[in-house]
Amino acid sequence: MKYYPPSNHIYYENSDIPINKLNIHDSQLIHELERELLLKSYEYFHTNLTEGTCFDQNYLQTIHKHLFETLYAWAGEYRAVNISKGTSMFCPYMNLDGFSEDIFKQLESENYLRDYEDESTKEKFAKRLAYYMCELIVLHPFSEGNGRSLRLFFDMIVTYNGYEYIDYADTLNDDAFITASIDCMQTDCSKMELIILTGLSKSH
Repeated sequence: MKYYPPSNHIYYENSDIPINKLNIHDSQLIHELERELLLKSYEYFHTNLTEGTCFDQNYLQTIHKHLFETLYAWAGEYRAVNISKGTSMFCPYMNLDGFSEDIFKQLESENYLRDYEDESTKEKFAKRLAYYMCELIVLHPFSEGNGRSLRLFFDMIVTYNGYEYIDYADTLNDDAFITASIDCMQTDCSKMELIILTGLSKSH
């Protein structure tokens, strides 16, 4: 499902394919390219993860840019229009910078969640991951690719703490992740917390 409004936002007319640098109008092809770019981005950010990696707003925007700059002119940029999906209206674009700053200041105050290597803190770790996941879902800063960018962002945080990437199992294929995301819009993180906690496992 594409975002609304406006109808001339980023899509080719009468389609859900974003206007792209390669002028691709084939939905299957654009999705295949996006999947390849996602895999390459995971490899890139995992390889470049260090003790000094700072999971701030710039890092999130860098992730989005790396993911999509091959295809989209707006890669890495916060959106400049209001968007909604279904009945969910995301953060008004004029508030993005201010709300984003507040979220990342709070994340900074928690050392960007870099203090959860001890497995005894797993439940609290999942709770804090879910909280920030929900905050950023409500923010929905990018024109497209928010979910993929956020999952990569948080997968790098859990990797930093010695965990495997979060296993979303079938929640991305059925309505579970979407339902949890909708609940985030109502400030209810419980379903997202359960998804993340279930999907967290230590690297061996």
